[in-house]
Amino acid sequence: MNIDFLYSKFLEINKVSTDTRKSVQGSIFFCLKGPNYNGNNFAYEALKKGAEIIVIDEKQKTNEPQFILVENSLKALQNLAIKHRETLKIPVIAITGTNGKTSTKNLIHDVLNEKFKVMKTIGNFNNHIGLPLSILSINKNYECAVLEFGASKIGDITELCEIGKPNYGLITNIGKAHLEEFKNVDNIIKTKTELWEYLIKKNGVIFVNNEDKTLIKVISKKKLFSKYNKFENYGPKKNDVKINSISPFLELNWESKLIKTKIVGDYNLINIIASIAVGQFFKVNKKNIIKILENNSFNNNRSQLIKTDLNEIILDAYNANPSSMEFSINSFIKIKSTMKKTLILGDMLELGEGSKNLHLELINFLKKNKIKNCILVGSIFYQIDCDFLKFRDKKSLEEYLKNNIVKKNIILIKGSRKMKLETLKELL
Repeated sequence: MNIDFLYSKFLEINKVSTDTRKSVQGSIFFCLKGPNYNGNNFAYEALKKGAEIIVIDEKQKTNEPQFILVENSLKALQNLAIKHRETLKIPVIAITGTNGKTSTKNLIHDVLNEKFKVMKTIGNFNNHIGLPLSILSINKNYECAVLEFGASKIGDITELCEIGKPNYGLITNIGKAHLEEFKNVDNIIKTKTELWEYLIKKNGVIFVNNEDKTLIKVISKKKLFSKYNKFENYGPKKNDVKINSISPFLELNWESKLIKTKIVGDYNLINIIASIAVGQFFKVNKKNIIKILENNSFNNNRSQLIKTDLNEIILDAYNANPSSMEFSINSFIKIKSTMKKTLILGDMLELGEGSKNLHLELINFLKKNKIKNCILVGSIFYQIDCDFLKFRDKKSLEEYLKNNIVKKNIILIKGSRKMKLETLKELL
């Protein structure tokens, strides 16, 4: 198949789809394969529901004129996105890192959107399938794009760079996550810094937190990084930003200006500073940056403050790993409140062979910080001998909460995505 032909059709149709459960009317439908599904099995359903072109990589029973047979449907989708990206003459900013990718992406988008029309990655469309779909949603009206790059193994970021072709980039931080695949932190560093390597090759701009010891050590150790002159530094000292109070929202001083945000968690300070640095680099008016910081609030189970009839909940249950757990707990300890503080922590998943030890380390971290009111939930935590209240699964905890009403507490809820701890708020 000639990609130029498919791209000419995309310019006419201007819509792609991959899921027959959603609208496919008037789209180019790509039959993708995964571990538990084969999109080719839905080719006729897509045709019936009004898709104009169906890209297949398995021959069908009949040769419909709308079917285009390719060697690999995913590769065709990616090549279409690459072709489209090459026509876009706009700044494309890539965000990757272990923690804070989505929050940083959203903050940078909102700051830049004060000056430009900015597209951002929607939801978690940050992998080898989601990124092409994100790129294909960028139309000629956009003046800038902020794209999130996720990774679970070495080479993922390089692959995403080749598709998204960023000319600006930022690594939020590097921590322990997806160790089942990565095996060790060195492999995480190697993967995340693939973004830097790509940007250096393309003479792009790299925003770096110059107070992050891990990132600065990486720069100093590798000549490719240490010799590059397009690093734009940011950080609390560099940007003259510091926390005034946490109650539980962050109050900041930026160049002696008090900013009262609606953002929870001091771990979000560096994400806020990143948005300030990028905004200033692109010459967004300072007053507009402040306006965004004062009005921005997080949702979707990420550092989300929820007030119920019984309690205040900090819902940070979108995901969890040892680094983000410690960030959240440290911040929770610092919150000024007259209410009793309680933590509900769920298992951290995808950590590989060292998973139990990493959970034990977290329990020791809780003890070191003299945490008393903590509930642990999940099969990994349940195996560890400790004095905290433990539940093997969420269902057992739900039964406990129904019979033991918690009230007048400020509660941190955090755990891995598969734990789905956000449903606990109904009982709190």
